[in-house]
Amino acid sequence: MTNSLKSLFGLALCALLAPARSAAEVPRPAPAANVIRGIGVSDTAGGVELEIRGTRAPSYTVFKLQDPPRLVVDLAGADVSAVAAPVAVKKAGVREVTTAQYQDDRSSVGRVIIALDAGARYEVAPRGDAVVVKVVQGEVTAATSATSPLRGGGPLRAASEAGTTTAAKLPSDPNVVSRRMDEAEVRHEATTITGARAKSGGVTLVLNGEVARFEVIELENPPRLALDLYGIAKAPRAPVLLAGAFSQVRFGRDQGKVRVVLDAAAELPRCEVKRVKGGLAVVPMAAPALAIRTQSPAIGGEGRASAPRVERGSQQAAAKGSAASGAAPRAVVSEAQTAGFTGEAPSYALSGAPQKREYTGRRITLDFHDIEIRNLLRLIADVSKKNVIVADDVGGKVTVSLRNVPWDQALDLVLKTKGLDKEEMGNVIRIAKVEDIAKEQMARAEAAKARAPLVPMKVRLIPVNFARAADVAPRVKDVLSERGTVTTDDRTNVLIVKDIQEALARAEGLVRNLDTEIPQVRIESRIIEASSNFNRALGVQWGGNANLSPATGNPTGLFFPNIANTAGASGGGPTQGTAGTPNYAVNLPAAIGQGSGGGLGFTFGSVGGAFNLNLRLSALENSGIVKTISAPSVSTIDNKEATIGQGISIPFSQVSASGVNTVFIEAKLELKVTPHISADGSVLMKIKVTNNSPNPQLTGANGQPSISKREAETEALVKDGDTTVIGGIYTRQTASNVAEVPFFGKIPILGYFFRTKSDSDAHTELLVFITPRILNRQASAAAANGG
Repeated sequence: MTNSLKSLFGLALCALLAPARSAAEVPRPAPAANVIRGIGVSDTAGGVELEIRGTRAPSYTVFKLQDPPRLVVDLAGADVSAVAAPVAVKKAGVREVTTAQYQDDRSSVGRVIIALDAGARYEVAPRGDAVVVKVVQGEVTAATSATSPLRGGGPLRAASEAGTTTAAKLPSDPNVVSRRMDEAEVRHEATTITGARAKSGGVTLVLNGEVARFEVIELENPPRLALDLYGIAKAPRAPVLLAGAFSQVRFGRDQGKVRVVLDAAAELPRCEVKRVKGGLAVVPMAAPALAIRTQSPAIGGEGRASAPRVERGSQQAAAKGSAASGAAPRAVVSEAQTAGFTGEAPSYALSGAPQKREYTGRRITLDFHDIEIRNLLRLIADVSKKNVIVADDVGGKVTVSLRNVPWDQALDLVLKTKGLDKEEMGNVIRIAKVEDIAKEQMARAEAAKARAPLVPMKVRLIPVNFARAADVAPRVKDVLSERGTVTTDDRTNVLIVKDIQEALARAEGLVRNLDTEIPQVRIESRIIEASSNFNRALGVQWGGNANLSPATGNPTGLFFPNIANTAGASGGGPTQGTAGTPNYAVNLPAAIGQGSGGGLGFTFGSVGGAFNLNLRLSALENSGIVKTISAPSVSTIDNKEATIGQGISIPFSQVSASGVNTVFIEAKLELKVTPHISADGSVLMKIKVTNNSPNPQLTGANGQPSISKREAETEALVKDGDTTVIGGIYTRQTASNVAEVPFFGKIPILGYFFRTKSDSDAHTELLVFITPRILNRQASAAAANGG
């Protein structure tokens, strides 16, 4: 009896799957408009019930508006033009009901607006071809928002179905596929949505500033995308009809935020919501999802089996039920973003965790209890559009509860749970037991190994352009077969490879990937050395002589001393502007001379030369600015050091026991650099810059000049074409010197004749600028990406 039931179930399932699949593949015409025939008003216990009657099961969205309080019911694909409005109610918290129609070439929306009293609460539920709104006076306890649109035949039951006057509660979580929050700091926070327009298949919301915080919610039944924009106070009242992935945009205001609902034109694609100048952009990222609902095969007492059915339009829903009880679980493929690792069953966890791989199939939600493995594989085949062949010995049942995982990952999990494996050949997937596939693979490998010595060998010449063939040959040897050989021709830089055709293809591919143009870098440097100096000096020289003697006619008149002479004794020979022998008593001149400074001399004397006074004033001030720019540049390839320099070699003599030896010391400008090009186009450089020059002001014992060294050595990461300062030396030397005659030099005013003063201020600054430039950017990018 059991075998007969299984056979009957298999035949029924095959017969019903075929038309379902063909029906899913044939494009269906657009459904007819849901014509709203009227709005019925009836009294209920403690309130009033409004019944919006149409010609088919409605798809609608409900949201509430304030100031004044209103409840808005948007009916997708509906026509409310035939409804007589407004309808005056004026009882149980309802004032009146009005309608509005929005329509273009692509879609239509019928809007029913229910004017409420303050504090009225409401509940909404579908009932056949109608939407039932129950309103009672009091506080709001269950408000339906724009996040919870309903589709006819959804999970809610109307009050009449429950057998009471209490309307069904609206669940919010089952229709939510995913939600994510985005917060950022903004300079000018937006307060108003000014409009929406279609762009590149998506939608751009135009605002009067930037959105600091918003939440993205993906919903199903029907598929739509909701955006909660916090801090927004104003938005358009009427829906905006669009073309592309979304048919229209609807707006609803709530406390502290505005909800924007984007109704998908067909299936909801994966979308990226990002901030752009002047608003937010919703950009579709992938193809829309395919939703499949199927009833799990349930075998009743009379041997009847239910068949799966396929329909499009819903993006994702949970599928729950028991096959034994005849419930109808659902399997849904979606493109939603969710966290994603599924716990594996213990039956295969003992064999080790699966290797990580990237799954790219459409997402699917499965919830089955004791489903036949063959039926589950047939369902996955219908979702993936793959041809599936199942071995005869594959059977059994499996319990699956997977939510929002790629179909190929779900297939791997199911196969590992049952000890099965698969082979993919084009668009065909073959499923058998693991040991059977392993045996076949081993047999094929042994057969290929046995045929290998019989495969003829060929010779191929592989030219190498950017590397030495001898350097590439060892790597090519690793991919050849045991019979293969590789030699090189250094003259033409060619690899001579002898092997079977398959190995030759591997060798040629390896050389093509390794033999890439090495990127080149030009390093430009600027070494700027600037110095300024300032000197100021003020000096004085004065002195003379006095003679008391008979020769000058003014003896002392004493027996002793009869003659008295006095003269300055600070030294100094004849100088310009004074007497032949100045006899300076204070000799503190400034360092003046030809081309620097100035001086003025005075001579005062008596007749006969008995008394002479010589005075000489000198002053000096020098200032100068020196700027030296050195610009060495050098080109090199990636990871190779380059050096460029210019200078002189100064001979130095060294005396030793073996004689006089001459040693040359280099004083030169030199740049050493080793660049490395990173994947993002930056250049990592190891740099050493030297600017050594002879200093004739400081000499050695034999008159050799000293070497002034200026060096910088570092590593820097710089973008291509950018300039960085890798080093700088700034020095400042100030000096103030005073030379004076003790005691007299400190006398106010008069002390200037007994002292000299000099001031100096010198600045020196050294800067080193480095600019890398990649000469062949395309080759650089290819090398960074592995060829």
